[in-house]
Amino acid sequence: MRHFILFIAVIFLGLFLAVLNRTDQTSISGGVPTLRVFGYSSFTGRWGPGPLLKEAFEKNCKCKVEFIEGSDSGILLQRLRIEGESLGADLVVGLDQFDLSKAMDEQKWRSLSVGKLDVYDTVKPALSNSYFVPYDWGALTFVTHKGELNQMPSTMDDLLAPELAKKIALEDPRTSSPGMQFLYWVIRSKGEEEGFKFIGKMMNQAHSFSPTWSTAYGLFTNRQAKMAYSYVTSPLYHEIEEKRKDFIAIPFTEPLPVQFEFVGIPDFCRHCELAEQFVNLMLSNEGQKIIMEKNYMLPVMKGVRDNTPFATIPVVKTMDKFEILPTAEVDRLLKRWTDIRRGELN
Repeated sequence: MRHFILFIAVIFLGLFLAVLNRTDQTSISGGVPTLRVFGYSSFTGRWGPGPLLKEAFEKNCKCKVEFIEGSDSGILLQRLRIEGESLGADLVVGLDQFDLSKAMDEQKWRSLSVGKLDVYDTVKPALSNSYFVPYDWGALTFVTHKGELNQMPSTMDDLLAPELAKKIALEDPRTSSPGMQFLYWVIRSKGEEEGFKFIGKMMNQAHSFSPTWSTAYGLFTNRQAKMAYSYVTSPLYHEIEEKRKDFIAIPFTEPLPVQFEFVGIPDFCRHCELAEQFVNLMLSNEGQKIIMEKNYMLPVMKGVRDNTPFATIPVVKTMDKFEILPTAEVDRLLKRWTDIRRGELN
């Protein structure tokens, strides 16, 4: 009897471990594989492109798509570093160019073979990495309301106007991709030393440094700040979704920075082929249209925004150099920013 009980216990233990084993290549229900996509909340959430991409993919893949939500894009790497393979992600969506070096330092990734893509000239430099491919892009600037300001800024130095003291919603570059984009814009426009002097002055202009873009932009839309650092496409969102035309993306004399969002497949993927198929969907005309209309970012593929409201977005002058900064360089710049911020708080 004792041996029988031990035998039964071993069987149940084996079954229990089999259920818990996340390397199982199929989902529990019906043997259908589940592709797990890790991305930031505005991509995976109800109003983002994720649900429609999931619906389109599941029509043909004989699989299920499950999203792992990572809050802001700046949080993705932190969770990947902490959780690693236990996160169970087959695909990572939402890293930008300042994340790529650290992503490659901290994780192994599968090479992507997407063939020759008919992309805009602005996008071509971002295709230089074999592990990550861009799926959308957008220029960043400051967004305000019509009639909000007595004098509309036209240069970076105009942001130091007394009228804007404590009235600009900014993002923390340590946790937010747009926050890092703003830091990069200042440093590359003014040079590092003059740039950090300017950052020091901006500390007085900032209403706050929010951990995420959505938090900073919410402060602006709730009228707690007069402007926010956001995307050139933001006014189009308000026009289409809210029927409002009182939002303005401010053009600056200085060329604006461009953010690219990338997708990559971690080496520990379980459904690697499905992940590659999902990437192909994201780069197809159907996928690009979904991403454009839900993310309010520009498609990388030519022709997608033709004859759509996105074709009316004003052309802005952008920085022509694409850089993937080494991890040590990103960390060094962030340390200088942090030292200035701490000095202001102490």
